[in-house]
Amino acid sequence: MDGETKSPFFERAQSGGAILVHAFKVLDTYPVLFMPIFICWIFVAAGILYFNYVFDWDACSASETFLTAFLIIMGFTLIYSMAALMLLELLEQLERGRKFSIIAAVRETFMKDLPKALPVIVTWAFIDFCLTVLDVFSRDSKKGGNLGDEFTAENAAKTLAGYENTSIFDLGIEALEKGIRMISFLIFPAIAWEDLSTVAAVKKAFVILRVHTTEFVSGYLTTWAASAIIFLPPGLLFYITDKMGATLPDRVWVATIIYCGVGWSFYLYLEQMFAGLLYLWNKKWEQELGYAEESGASLSLRDVRQPSFLDGIADLN
Repeated sequence: MDGETKSPFFERAQSGGAILVHAFKVLDTYPVLFMPIFICWIFVAAGILYFNYVFDWDACSASETFLTAFLIIMGFTLIYSMAALMLLELLEQLERGRKFSIIAAVRETFMKDLPKALPVIVTWAFIDFCLTVLDVFSRDSKKGGNLGDEFTAENAAKTLAGYENTSIFDLGIEALEKGIRMISFLIFPAIAWEDLSTVAAVKKAFVILRVHTTEFVSGYLTTWAASAIIFLPPGLLFYITDKMGATLPDRVWVATIIYCGVGWSFYLYLEQMFAGLLYLWNKKWEQELGYAEESGASLSLRDVRQPSFLDGIADLN
């Protein structure tokens, strides 16, 4: 199929794929960009294990259980958001030709970005909380899991990999959670890169979502496919050991936990990089669209040069 016979839908879907290809190249060139998300995952993983195996849920009343669950989700969402904003700040340093400074990225995240992003984070956490409540009630379990109370390296690995979330309903909840997360990630660049207010950033993100729906859906599906590939090895390991009743040494499960941490961090990196590059590409498209409309020409996203963090051109200016 040549370029003249491709459907507009196919061309726009290719745009989303091209963004993800570039995200791989950027990480291969600058592995330091992986650091904020992986460090944040360590804190999230510790929290997940603590609240699954140590925290005494039975001592909580119903109202205390709901409040605690919301605060946990709020905390995890805040950590994910800090990691995403730090990644965006590092990308801005790269785009503007500055040397990487983790300290500067942390300072900008806490002093400039988080106050504006907080309403988005709270909304994201509340929606995730509602979806989690639905998921818990669907399982008819106070803890929302089915691995048992015993803490072992194997159970820890399964919990962190989300191995128990295998029903169709669970996948639907996960799909909705992913959509909310990626929309939030599309809002963050407006805050981190252009210093827009919360309301202006949200409006900007939803305009991009409306105008470039196919590209967004393409990135959504491609990142989900990437996660399926990433978590296929541990998934097969869990399935085979369950079916065979095999007992593996703890070092295997520790290695699996580390693998899941790297995999989950890479998954979040892809989502935020996709959202950031789509935002930056839309910025260039809007700039060139005005000139095209003056001459009566139409202009698609693929007609505009895809921005790159590796070409030395400051597209954020």
